[in-house]
Amino acid sequence: MSETLVEVSGVSKTVYGREILAPVSFALSTGEGVVLTGPNGSGKTTLLKILAGRDLATEGTIEVHDSLKHRAGIATVLGDPPYFEDLTVLEHLRFVCVSWGESPDTSEPERILAALKISRIQDSFPLELSSGERQLVSLAIGFIRPSELMILDEPEQRLDIERRALVAELLLDKKRNGGAVVMATHDPQFVEALADSHVALGITG
Repeated sequence: MSETLVEVSGVSKTVYGREILAPVSFALSTGEGVVLTGPNGSGKTTLLKILAGRDLATEGTIEVHDSLKHRAGIATVLGDPPYFEDLTVLEHLRFVCVSWGESPDTSEPERILAALKISRIQDSFPLELSSGERQLVSLAIGFIRPSELMILDEPEQRLDIERRALVAELLLDKKRNGGAVVMATHDPQFVEALADSHVALGITG
C-alpha cells in the first residue's frame, strides 16, 4: 500500500516584494512521480530547493512523512555536487556508499555507472570530464545515495536522447521499488514517462 510522503499546501515564495513562486499544492505518495514544468523564471528550482530544505517558503506548508523529517531519506540532484579534485569518479561513488553505511566492497557504484553507460570514465577525475559527463556523474551520485524521495532539477541538461532514456529508466526503477520522484523538466518525454501528477507553473509578477 502506498503512503503519503509529502503534502504541499499553498507554498509560495516572495523576495523583496516580488513573488517568484506562485502558490502551489500537490501530494506525493510512495511509488509516484510529480513532474514540474513551466518556463524559466516560473519558480521550479525555488520549489525544489524548498522541498529539499535548502530554502524557506514565504507562505504555505509542507508536511512530510516521519522518514523524511530530518531529510535523511531525500536525495537531490540540484546542480553539480561538490567534488574532490583528487578522487576519481568511482572513488566519489564509493565514498557516498560508505558514508551511508554500505560495505567498501559494494558493487553498486559499478552497477550505476554501467546503467548510465559511463563505466569508461570511472577512473577519470572531475576536472577531466565534459559538461555532459559531469551531469551524468551528478545523477549517479544522486541515484547511489539511499533515499525514499529523489528531487531533480532538469536532469536532461546536456544529455543526448540515449542518456535521457537511461536516466528515465533508473527513475522508473526508483518508483517501482517504492521510491518517489519530484522533478522539474522541459522534456516532454520525462513528463510522459514519469508523471503521475503534472504541476505546471507560470511566470509570476
